[in-house]
Amino acid sequence: MKKRSIRLAAISTAAVMLLSACTSTGNVVNEDGASGVSIEAIADTSNAENKSGSDTATTFPVTVVNHPISSSQDGKVLCTGSYPEIVLSDEYKEKYPKLSENINNYNETNSFGATSNISEYAAWALEDTYYTEGYFDTKTADIVRFDDHLFTIFEISSSFTGGAHPNHYSYATNYDPATGDIVRLDKVLDDSSLLYDGIRTELEKNYPGIMEEVDSFYFPEEGQDPDQFVQKLRDDTYTWTIDDKGLNIFFSPYEIASYATGDLQVVLSSKEYPDLVKADYMLDQPQDLDSIVNHTDADTTEVAPSEDEPDPESVSVSNPTWKYYKAADAIVPAGNHLTLTKTNEEKSDYLDSYAWAEANDLQTEMLTHEDDNYFYNGTNEVEYANSFQGIDIYDTEMDTMYYSFDLSELCDGPDYEQEKVSAVHQFIRYATIVDNILYLEIGHLGYASEEPESSYIVAINLETNELIFRSEPLVANGSNFKIVDDTIICGYGFTSEPDYIYLLDRFTGEKYDAIKINSAADQFQVKGDTLYVATYNTAYEFTITH
Repeated sequence: MKKRSIRLAAISTAAVMLLSACTSTGNVVNEDGASGVSIEAIADTSNAENKSGSDTATTFPVTVVNHPISSSQDGKVLCTGSYPEIVLSDEYKEKYPKLSENINNYNETNSFGATSNISEYAAWALEDTYYTEGYFDTKTADIVRFDDHLFTIFEISSSFTGGAHPNHYSYATNYDPATGDIVRLDKVLDDSSLLYDGIRTELEKNYPGIMEEVDSFYFPEEGQDPDQFVQKLRDDTYTWTIDDKGLNIFFSPYEIASYATGDLQVVLSSKEYPDLVKADYMLDQPQDLDSIVNHTDADTTEVAPSEDEPDPESVSVSNPTWKYYKAADAIVPAGNHLTLTKTNEEKSDYLDSYAWAEANDLQTEMLTHEDDNYFYNGTNEVEYANSFQGIDIYDTEMDTMYYSFDLSELCDGPDYEQEKVSAVHQFIRYATIVDNILYLEIGHLGYASEEPESSYIVAINLETNELIFRSEPLVANGSNFKIVDDTIICGYGFTSEPDYIYLLDRFTGEKYDAIKINSAADQFQVKGDTLYVATYNTAYEFTITH
């Protein structure tokens, strides 16, 4: 089941990259999949007498409504779950209108996602002949802080859809009530250098011997910091809260250690780390959350198991030649092409692309990724991680697969002209769809001398699945490329090889301009009429003239 596997892979990736942990000192999961530590324990609050129904109490600034969901067929319960809804009182909606707007978006996302998941998981349960007790997917939430500086939602999610054990994780979202923006951890720290050693010290204190496993569990990718706690702050992937005790950090299973290690939590207390958190965000005493937060249950929503549409069959694309190729019926070249004018160049010994992206409010990209319209999932790894020779393309919710391609012949050959195969495995580095044309960058990691017929752009007509063009080689080996108007912006370079940004006609793949740069381009991002380029050692900005 392709759809199921990619959704689970995406959930797993998100859990590792974005989510953090519950607060137990071991991996305790109840029979219903809930974490062994309750949100109330984290919040130090116990609104034990929840009201039935979904009416909200006007005497509380905020109410958390638990929405149960169930999916059954022929009297058998297939999947159960729940999702939280956050409701601000009228007074606080008026006081914090931006926060209210973002909370509404949060609620809509939870409602849609939960009902869709339960429906889909119920369909999976129908096919599962081994696990007969039913699947589940629950999310609970609590408000663990609410004042003028932070509005903090702490969530615990638990799910089981077959496999060795349930999965669970915790996640905290910290909003600025005045602006409604999500607050990054690095924005509340006064001295971030205290964070990394502080986490290590407190982890070892709470879980003696844990750091040996934690350090062995981290495998930094190219460009990432060798210290995972430094990298997590850059990526903003900590789960954190701030209360009267100090800064609380939570790690979920698989986040920094194995599942068997369980949930990990540290507290960097304001007494031991007085210079860590900015004074504005600290609390002198505990909040009376019992008087702030009300809890209630809604009626159970029943949903039917989903009926999946069959996935499209995988399509193979032939390799006509290793040289430049343009189909006989290819569209004529564009009449006008954009130009790039360099406006800024900042050279360094090494450019951290993640820090570069953060500083310019950009995102880094590579396959697998998604844009506004599609989710691009690499398939058929041939040699090492991310060496994909196939691609499946879904809607952004990964509910429907639109296209599936096996590009192994296009990557490795043979070609029709010489029946020559590539000297090394080549793979898809990036992909995007524009005007019903699929554009892909294909190449290998290594010198051109290993395989000179590499690192090129191809275009495939999605109506006919035929190749429109194959650019000349050695024009594209970055992590991504961009298409602006009728131009493909890409780049090639390597150690001891020339480094250029190349501009190609997007209808024919013909190269019409080359711009010399200091080192190989890795990331291209466009914001307005500015092109941002991150290379190995230089950050560039170009003005785009249409």
